[in-house]
Amino acid sequence: MPDHQSTSKNETLEISLSDLILFVKKYFLVLVAVSAICGIIGIAYSYTSPKVFTAQTILLPEYSMGNNNSFFSMAMGSQNSGAEKLVPDLYPNILNSVPFGRHLLTVPVVDVTDKMYPSLKSYLERDTSVSFLSRIMSIFSSSPAPAKKTVKPNTPTLSNVLVLSSQEEAYIRGAMGLIVANVDTRNGIITLECEMTDPVVAAILVEASKNYLVNYVEEYRTSKTTEQVNFLTKRVLEAKKRQQSAEFALQSYRDRNRNAFLNVARIEEQRLQSEYTLAQSIYTDLSLRLEQAKLKVKEEKPVFKVLEPSKVPLNKSGPKRLLSGIIFAIAGGLLSLFYIVFFREKLHLKLL
Repeated sequence: MPDHQSTSKNETLEISLSDLILFVKKYFLVLVAVSAICGIIGIAYSYTSPKVFTAQTILLPEYSMGNNNSFFSMAMGSQNSGAEKLVPDLYPNILNSVPFGRHLLTVPVVDVTDKMYPSLKSYLERDTSVSFLSRIMSIFSSSPAPAKKTVKPNTPTLSNVLVLSSQEEAYIRGAMGLIVANVDTRNGIITLECEMTDPVVAAILVEASKNYLVNYVEEYRTSKTTEQVNFLTKRVLEAKKRQQSAEFALQSYRDRNRNAFLNVARIEEQRLQSEYTLAQSIYTDLSLRLEQAKLKVKEEKPVFKVLEPSKVPLNKSGPKRLLSGIIFAIAGGLLSLFYIVFFREKLHLKLL
């Protein structure tokens, strides 16, 4: 009995292997032909897609962090100050926010034909070849008409609340999707890329994104020190006015009592002299602290070294025709194999 079972298993294995070999021999040319035809169709289809160009810029951030000034130490936040919490890993989030999208829509652009547009939004409204925006707008095209702003944030609780219509949100998301930020923590570089059908517009948007990122980081890191500078500036002006008033009162009193020899007059002069000395001391101290705060602002200000400037790309980055052909060929081969196995030979019924 065991011999019979092992014999039947060997026969089944031998038959299955031979069936597989026969199947490959029978349909090999068909699979190759279908894959080749699908590959040609994929290459032909890639010619219907618009050409896209990728503009990029590469930045190297540098921070004054004492001895631990490496990019890895910066990314780990070795310092305890609050400014160090904005590590480069968070930079893509800055360029993936609604404020950045709204800012990008207001950037003036010039296309490859030297036609000027007052803003990116006006360019996108006229240019229907932007694939990303077209996909975004197609999602919202089936939705109801864009809702108008019916809520006016005049109350204190809604003063910082954005009220956007569906069309405005679609444009903002489309603008944010045009910029891709990559952070290489190993080499310490930040790459900003923009892929569009117009190479000049792509380069302009990359440069605008770089400026927005640099200004945002600088403002974040120096905001506390800048507030201190503004506070000290006001106090210095007040101290200067106080010093000038005290000096004027002292000199006026001396002019009026130039030949006075009374002790009361001397006491009043001493009091005015003390008040002037105190005002002068306060003004000198605040001026010194103001200069120190200004120096600290410069120390806290990050430096971004541009390794690769933004430039207009000359060569297209897509569509990749060979890749399209390979994808269509693989898909066609798999579909034809699926049809042969389940509809032509019906091998799943034979296995059952």
